[in-house]
Amino acid sequence: MHLQLILVLICATRHTLTKSIQNTTSSDEELLQSRLELLETKIASLENESKTQPVLFYAIVNSRSFTLNTDSTIVFETVVINEGDHYNKYDGVFVAPQDGIYMFSWTVSTIHSNWVMTELVVEDRVISSTGEKAVDSSVYSSASMTAICRVKRTNTPLSE
Repeated sequence: MHLQLILVLICATRHTLTKSIQNTTSSDEELLQSRLELLETKIASLENESKTQPVLFYAIVNSRSFTLNTDSTIVFETVVINEGDHYNKYDGVFVAPQDGIYMFSWTVSTIHSNWVMTELVVEDRVISSTGEKAVDSSVYSSASMTAICRVKRTNTPLSE
């Protein structure tokens, strides 16, 4: 008789534990499922982001002497670094591979010139400019600029 009482007590205890573990509602399950889907989406987004190619180029003008016309594109024909291959050394045009915020920095130097002005142009819109007017043409004159702008991925090139 003592043995039967122990079995009943174990069964009652086991039933209570099972009930407390499974004591969730369908709205709790839906919330957990929703949160799990959101986390999976964010993880997939981060994984895709890490697979994108870097975008970086560094190019210089190797020629010591050349003449530019007004509103012409400066072609930095000697490419030192072109990660992602988005800068074209033949026409001086950079095409953004994806929407984002980009930073551009450039320096120009001149001698035997009365003025030097450069502009960063994105989709026919001047983003930034630098230079000097009324320069003493017998000395070197330099101008530098760094510009940060939002660029959309399009077929329209970015030119300087």
